[in-house]
Amino acid sequence: MELQPIYEKLQIQEMNQMQKSTFQASENEQDIILLSPTGSGKTLAFLFPVLRNLQKDISGIQAIILVPARELALQIEQVFKNMGTDFKVTICYGGHDKKIEINNLTQAPAVLIGTPGRVAYHLKNNNFEPKTIKTLVLDEFDKALELGFEEDMSYIINSLKNISQRFLTSATAMDNIPKFVGLDNEKTINFLKLGEAKPNIQLKKVMTIPEEKLETLFKLICKIGNKRT
Repeated sequence: MELQPIYEKLQIQEMNQMQKSTFQASENEQDIILLSPTGSGKTLAFLFPVLRNLQKDISGIQAIILVPARELALQIEQVFKNMGTDFKVTICYGGHDKKIEINNLTQAPAVLIGTPGRVAYHLKNNNFEPKTIKTLVLDEFDKALELGFEEDMSYIINSLKNISQRFLTSATAMDNIPKFVGLDNEKTINFLKLGEAKPNIQLKKVMTIPEEKLETLFKLICKIGNKRT
């Protein structure tokens, strides 16, 4: 896979260290647990290996990315599109028009991004064929469990019989990972120490009343001047 053209489209010089570590460790279909703070670049960390796994001569869905929230699905879709590949990507999530999603799945994308509930719905209704899916990503898996998606995720993963590589990402360390995830001889990449260096931020409360909010804000900005806020 030629990386330089993708770097240019993403307007980056290269991967950061966490992304490089994930890319290298995930060679040879190694299962990966990626622990890294929010905002550290986990999306590209798994999208580069996902892209490396995609094959142009396969017409069905090859990779599925499960996320706990619609906003995250939209974000990942945009990043993948920004990579400028020839592979089709589509998303499905609760609240989105099911007819549009079914239509998008008719001509199967290479990558499917979705929330567990909606992906499970499409699976149960045979709206896509799971047998070609080889790569599974569980992004922000800790949040997905917190939000109660365990049953849907278990159903989905048990329906994917040909998974050859799994990626699990989390912004927090996890004591126990449910067996339904199906990790096999996984490698853990832990960059959570990056989040230990917290900025020295002071919080101050300014009391006002609704009718004077704008005036108070104006006075506050004048008082702060050119200091960072």
